[in-house]
Amino acid sequence: MKIRRTTLTAAATLIALSAVAACNDGDGAKSAPSAAGAPATASPTVSASASAAPSPSSTTEVPTPTPTPTATPTPTPTATATGAPVDATGAFDPAVALANADRTPYAATETMKTTASADGQGSVITASGRVNLNTPTREGRTETKMTITGSDEPMFWMEVVNTGSAVFMRDKSKPGGAWSPSTAADDTRSDSIGDYVKALVDAGPAARKGMEQKNGVPAYHLGARMTAAQMKAIDPEEYRKLVDKGVSGKQIDVWIDRAGRVLAHTQSMKIPKDGTTVTTVITVTYTDFGPRETFPAPTAAAS
Repeated sequence: MKIRRTTLTAAATLIALSAVAACNDGDGAKSAPSAAGAPATASPTVSASASAAPSPSSTTEVPTPTPTPTATPTPTPTATATGAPVDATGAFDPAVALANADRTPYAATETMKTTASADGQGSVITASGRVNLNTPTREGRTETKMTITGSDEPMFWMEVVNTGSAVFMRDKSKPGGAWSPSTAADDTRSDSIGDYVKALVDAGPAARKGMEQKNGVPAYHLGARMTAAQMKAIDPEEYRKLVDKGVSGKQIDVWIDRAGRVLAHTQSMKIPKDGTTVTTVITVTYTDFGPRETFPAPTAAAS
């Protein structure tokens, strides 16, 4: 069956914009409400080509929590100022890294890639830019572009500036496109990837995949399938959007460093649409960490 482009466009756009709105937090220091029927928790923030799709070993669903004690790091019982202590192999305890994560706002380069495919057709959404993490809203300046398989012509190409108190957008596919204030209610939402990280840490051994290299940095890989009930407890707004489209759950994989910062994360899910199923995978990476940056409101001269 050949599906319409609008099917992929709608599905990919929904998921990509949901990810941008809900999953940009740069560290896992936030605490989360307990998920229904499972522990809650989770960290940032997410990216594209450098991130791998969820690994086959990451298909475990988050189990109902059991009263097991949190693991104690091997080297010392207390994390240092630079993050969780490491053992002789360079491994660290993700629970300690998360608990001792620095809450100071910082900036990072965020890269995101969303692919949606069904019946041999597909669409790709890419986004990149500079963002602030650990801030109340998603401050930053990013560009997002969407293309359909077999075409380099963007179906949309949007630039967004979030000053922290206001959001401005412009259509870059139109030369000289003017900036306009955004009216989307959730454009300035706080981020929730940290809540997902905490949920994965609290899930225990089943979600702990071990040490890996991510973006050239030693990282701890956490991964599991989140059910709709767990998503509702962590992010009610995202839950509503996904369930309205028939999404019952999603696979979440996150890589954090010893300082509790999210280096990358992936999300994959299946969306029933127009009699078929659209498989969507979002990959996000964070690199080039630095001090918090200022993103002023754009002007015609600054464009």
